[in-house]
Amino acid sequence: MGLLDALILGVLQGLTEFLPVSSSGHLALGKHLLGLTTHGLMFEVALHVATALAVVLAYRRRLSGLVEALPHALSLAAWRVSPGSSKVHLERAGNLRLMLFLVLATVPAGVAGLLLKDSVESAFNSPRVVCLMLVATGVVLFVSRFAPAGSKRGLTWGRVLLIGVAQAFALLPGISRSGTTITAGLLLGLSPGLAAEFSLLLALPAIFGATVVEIASQFAVAPPDFPGTWALIVGLGGAFFSGLIAIFFLLKILQKGRFDYFAWYCWAIAALGLILL
Repeated sequence: MGLLDALILGVLQGLTEFLPVSSSGHLALGKHLLGLTTHGLMFEVALHVATALAVVLAYRRRLSGLVEALPHALSLAAWRVSPGSSKVHLERAGNLRLMLFLVLATVPAGVAGLLLKDSVESAFNSPRVVCLMLVATGVVLFVSRFAPAGSKRGLTWGRVLLIGVAQAFALLPGISRSGTTITAGLLLGLSPGLAAEFSLLLALPAIFGATVVEIASQFAVAPPDFPGTWALIVGLGGAFFSGLIAIFFLLKILQKGRFDYFAWYCWAIAALGLILL
């Protein structure tokens, strides 16, 4: 794999991981249309980890709060909130609650991934299926325009579970993880900022969990191939920096209430894929 191929795949992964257009769908179609190939599983895993690191950097303050609250998870007093609770205590209790929400929302995709692993993997080999799933993503994004405006509902167990179910559908190539989870949050009454934050934080256990499973399954068959050093560096850099740009752009789009505009893009890419493939 050349350096240009590594850069294209890295940038493609970074931009589409967080924008609601399906990174898996774009990578699958991109490799078919451009004749690009990765250097085995490890390169694709590295690209996903790079995009996860972009989230870590973008939400470093939020994540540091979660890490600081973790040692207090076994203390019942840390979970209790009263009118006289200090600001520090309220933040700690909120972070502990958020950690449980992230765990709960990760469960549906984890269960679906284990049960439907073979079916999902076979879908990646069908450009037609990817295109049809991109059409479905476009429909989901278009529906987001009907979300209640000005709502300020918070996260609850029920809303978090529904967002997790929405994420499970994104196992299919062409279904956008960020698109389905953010749209679910918006339809459930979350503010655009909260819906985006929870979706992006939810990407971390999803990406790292999938990474561990894929590497373990690969080692069970044979030692994975490792890409060349420079190809890996170029791919990682492209995925990381384009991921940061995508996060910034996503938040700006949500603030302007134009999330559904991505539906037209998904439909256009799906139509192009169906014509060319």
